[in-house]
Amino acid sequence: MSKKISKAKAKNMADKFRKEGKGIFSVNFTAEQFERLLKEPNCAGIRVYNAYDEDKKEFTMFLVGTDAKGSNLLPSKDELEDGDPYSIENEGVPCPPNCPDNDL
Repeated sequence: MSKKISKAKAKNMADKFRKEGKGIFSVNFTAEQFERLLKEPNCAGIRVYNAYDEDKKEFTMFLVGTDAKGSNLLPSKDELEDGDPYSIENEGVPCPPNCPDNDL
């Protein structure tokens, strides 16, 4: 199901997106954020959602764990609650302005 791509292909794909001028090109999430999701019960993968930040109205992304069938593992309630086994990870670091020196 997964497929690796070359750096040249990744750069070409990213360049096409940048030409649309949407503002944010990428969002960096920490290993800790991925690990938290992967430790949730029945988590077999991670889905990345494109979204708009409610406050800044800028493009962003958030992460949701998925089970073996690809279904989302979502919190049971709409509001945050301590003790829920599932979560949604947000607060990735956007590029720009925080782009790496070797950005694609």
